[in-house]
Amino acid sequence: LLYQKGENRNGGVLMLMKEGISISRVPCKLPNVCVVDVKGEDAFRLIGVYAPDSKTWLWDDLSHFLSKKCIIYGDFNVDIMQDGKKAEILLQWADDQFLAQALPNSSTSLRSDRVIDYAFVRGFNIDIQVYNGNTTSDHRPILSVI
Repeated sequence: LLYQKGENRNGGVLMLMKEGISISRVPCKLPNVCVVDVKGEDAFRLIGVYAPDSKTWLWDDLSHFLSKKCIIYGDFNVDIMQDGKKAEILLQWADDQFLAQALPNSSTSLRSDRVIDYAFVRGFNIDIQVYNGNTTSDHRPILSVI
């Protein structure tokens, strides 16, 4: 269980890892961003992000945390299909960093039909899905097997 404090009382990032997986936490001072290196034969970097509209950092601030093989999961608060300029800025950054989108096949918000929780990947092919069970969040969590 890893946690990174957020900028507001409702924010923060929580990561759950299967017991027995060897990881090391990467120091990161960005609020709402948690970075870990997953060790093993196929080592990779895992980044968890919560990006509220009020975030104090830019997408480019994440760039130096990227590695050859990495996955960024998060609540980006940007619907790639609906958010115009905000989506263009995020997608341009992702393209500049050679990151591919991994989108779930249904909305992730319980309050609308928006898809704002997803992943970006480099050096991986992943499928993600939405968890439709009960939670205390106004979002449907995203899941994937790596």
